Amino acid sequence: MNRIDSTSGASTQARNTSRHAQQRWLFAALCCATMLAAAGCRLMQSGAEVTPNDQQFMLTAASVGTAEIDLGQLAATRGSSPEVRSFGEHMVAEHTRINAELTQLADTKHVRLLKAMDPANHTLYSELSHMSGAQFDREYVISQLHIHRMGNSLYASEAAQGEDPDVKAFAARGVPVGKEHLQHAAELAQALGVSSSK
Repeated sequence: MNRIDSTSGASTQARNTSRHAQQRWLFAALCCATMLAAAGCRLMQSGAEVTPNDQQFMLTAASVGTAEIDLGQLAATRGSSPEVRSFGEHMVAEHTRINAELTQLADTKHVRLLKAMDPANHTLYSELSHMSGAQFDREYVISQLHIHRMGNSLYASEAAQGEDPDVKAFAARGVPVGKEHLQHAAELAQALGVSSSK
């Protein structure tokens, strides 16, 4: 009887811990969007050959891409399942390629990209770096669902409403890639028993 109660209590505690972590990721995601918008306004570059809106997209995309590379490297080394490690490696390769293409585009448009994570994703990285095992796998995958949903909205919005044709085309090329990443993350979540609606 005591053993059953103890197991039940541990299970409830694990669920509560995961729920709190999900709330932190969501709060961090909202903070990330707000801070990136504010930072974008402050960092508009007068010598750039694109509008402030297109600059903001480029700065935000670069920051998110950098976060994906750093988080992917973390998953490749700390993930407990081969699937999570493989997904992390895939994110590193994909976002390294995307950021390289974005850097080339930014150079032609005289936009200086900041290759650094925003504070919210830096906090996420710090928290994940203290996790291991199944807990790391679960929370990393949940964060990937949130990040790719936000990233996909960012790219889709620029592809539809961007002003510079080259920046708009870059965003349009990224839309199907982002959808593939989200689908992959959702499949991984299902394999780990995590709801993809998290």
